[in-house]
Order: sequence, then C-alpha cells, then structure tokens
Amino acid sequence: MVVGIMVGSGIFRTPGLVAAQLGRPWLTFVAWTAGGALAFLGALLFAELATRLPRAGGKYVYAREAFGPRAGFVVGWVEALGMYAAAIAAIGVAAGEFLVRLAGWPAAVTPWAGVGFVALFTAINLVGVASGRWVQNLVTAAKVLALGGVVVIALVHGTGSGWHGVLAGAPRGAAVWGALAVAFQSVIWTYYGYVDAAKIAEEVVDPGRTLPRVFLGGIALAAALYLLLNAAFFNVLPLERVAASNLVAADAATAIFGARGGKVIAALALIVVLASLNGNVFVTPRVLFGLARDGGGEGGALAPAALARVNRGGTPWVAMLVVGAAAMGLAATGTFADLLSLAIVLILLIDGFVVAALFRLRARTPEAPFRVAFFPALPVLFLLIYAALFVGSALAQPLVVVKAAAVLVAAYGVSRVATRA
Repeated sequence: MVVGIMVGSGIFRTPGLVAAQLGRPWLTFVAWTAGGALAFLGALLFAELATRLPRAGGKYVYAREAFGPRAGFVVGWVEALGMYAAAIAAIGVAAGEFLVRLAGWPAAVTPWAGVGFVALFTAINLVGVASGRWVQNLVTAAKVLALGGVVVIALVHGTGSGWHGVLAGAPRGAAVWGALAVAFQSVIWTYYGYVDAAKIAEEVVDPGRTLPRVFLGGIALAAALYLLLNAAFFNVLPLERVAASNLVAADAATAIFGARGGKVIAALALIVVLASLNGNVFVTPRVLFGLARDGGGEGGALAPAALARVNRGGTPWVAMLVVGAAAMGLAATGTFADLLSLAIVLILLIDGFVVAALFRLRARTPEAPFRVAFFPALPVLFLLIYAALFVGSALAQPLVVVKAAAVLVAAYGVSRVATRA
C-alpha cells in the first residue's frame, strides 16, 4: 500500500517541474536526495505516532489526543476534504493527461477524464476491502517491475546528454532558495504517501512491530527508485527536454525506441498513476470514518454518525462517497500544478502541527512500542524544515498560501460550532 501510494503520478509528472524550476541537473539531484532524507525523518516520527495510537484515521487522532477535540476536528476534516481530496483530484487529472496522450484526444478532455477515473476507483473500493487490496497489489507489483526495466534500458542505451548545461533563466544567488522551496513542493508530493499507513493502523496485524517496517521500508524502496529514474532520464534526454516534459519517462522511451516505445511508457505511466489513485481512495475515507466513530472525549463525535457506516465488504461507504464527490469536484475545476501546490501547502501546515503533538504525547507517556531516537532534536529539525518550506512557498506562491489559510480558518470556524453541538 505504501509503495503503491508513493510511486504514483509524481515520478512521471514532477521531474520536469523540478528541472524547470532549478535549471541545473546537479541541483535537481540535491532536491531529490534531500526529499528522501526528509521523508525518512518524517517516517521515523510518524512511526512513533502510529504505534502510540494505532487507530483508524491517523493524524487527527494524534492531534485530538494531544490538543483536544477541536484540533482533531480541524486536522481530520482539512486532511480528508482539503489536502487529500486535492491530492486525489491531482492524481486523477494526471491520469487523464496520460490517457489523453495515449488516445490522441484534445487537451480539453483531461479534467473530465480525471473525474471519470476518480469515480471509477471510488466505485471499485465501494465494493469492499478485498477488491481494493487486490487491485492495489496487482498494479503495484506491475509498476515496480516495469519502472525497474525503464531504469536498466535508459542507463544502458543513453548517452548522458542531460548531465550537462544550464537552462536559460536558471535561478542564481539568493533566488536559488526560493526556487528550491517551490521545486520541493513537487519533490515532497512525489515522496508523500508513507504517512497513509497510519490511517489503516487499526487494520494492521501487530502494529507496534509492523508499522515501523512499513514506513521505513516503503521510503527506502521509493527513494532508491526515484534517484535511479532521474539518473535514467538525464542519461537519455537533454536538460531542456526534461524540463519541458510532463511525462519524462515516455519521452525517454521515445528517444530510444521511437513513438511506439513512448506509447508503451505512457500506458505504464497510466497504470502507475491508477495504483496511486486507488491507494489514496482506499485510505482517505478512514479519516472521516474515525472522526464519526470516535467519541473525541468531552467533545463527542467529530463527524456525523452516518460517516461511520460500513458495508458488508468492510468499506466505510458513506465516507467513501463524500471523499469521492469532493475529489471529483476539484478534478473538474483544477489543473495538476494548482492542485499539487494547494495539497502541499496544506501538508506543510497539517503535518507540522501533528508532529508538534509528539512533544505533548511523550510528556504524558514516555514509553511507546517504537520511540524515535535523538528526541527532541529530530522533530525540531523536521519542524524547522517545514517552516522554511512554508515561508518559501508564501514568498513564491502567496495566492496558494491564502487559499490554504482560508481552508484552515473555515474549518476552525466550523469546529467551534460542531464541537459545542
């Protein structure tokens, strides 16, 4: 599940965005390597949080236990219908882009194809846990094997043309830091997904032993694959073509094998993205399910009771329909880059707040099945990095930050009424 969610639209769609922002091959590798290190650090922290509270819903549970029901309400609803609805919509739009490329359809079809894909995988997961898990295992195995093949072929047949040169207008001096902050949105997006194991922690056998392996193993596999794929792309394509591409792997295959090879990789990209879409659709409704089912202490349940309804297949079906509807609405109105930016700014805010919960939880209960080393240095480092990225995003994309802030303010306003009721 973790590898299936992480290795999705990002590694096909974002290498070009990162290269275009940074303008130098070596600097893109700095971004991708730093992204892997940050994801590994985040995985350590969320492994402790998840093993302390292995409950359905993940992040909202930690916020509620540390800061009270109102904090849990805001985190849970913003995560499910803001952050992850935007992420599901972005993945659906990316899948639509790849389908349009394969079919030769006009670009105007892309958002509606994205809506259709979100609807399809919502329907698959409504059937039950078994169907969603079967689809996830099949497409994840296929895509990891296929991407490994892409790496081998590109490294063998490439000439290294992308390792040289600098894009016109590449950032210099202090501007590099702003460019890194924006490029890092794409990198974080591509690595993100490891925390989703926390949403299904209640359904994992022996979570205290299993979850740390799930988090850290998933990060290690994804980071190795991402670095190899970026090396493969630069080994085949000039820097300018990488930076201009929205499907780099297909362009690399076209350069080696011609148009037919590009079509094969575009089809592979579609399979990869659909695996990620399925994984996100699978886990996100568990947040609303947990909000509706849990008491939340003196605040009562944090969502309508109907969202806790589970069908015979084990799926929280009402929550699934709500998430699917929100994601379809966003897919119909947004572009991939816009949706990605909104999702990442919300991730910086929500995940930073949730990691801060670890300080209070440790103060109350020092012992846990898994404890991150070098506490409190590692969580402080994580929070400082996220704060720097947020400041960089605010300077480079102020409108996106305003939208994210509006989502949080609205959720907080509703929480005052909902928790009182």
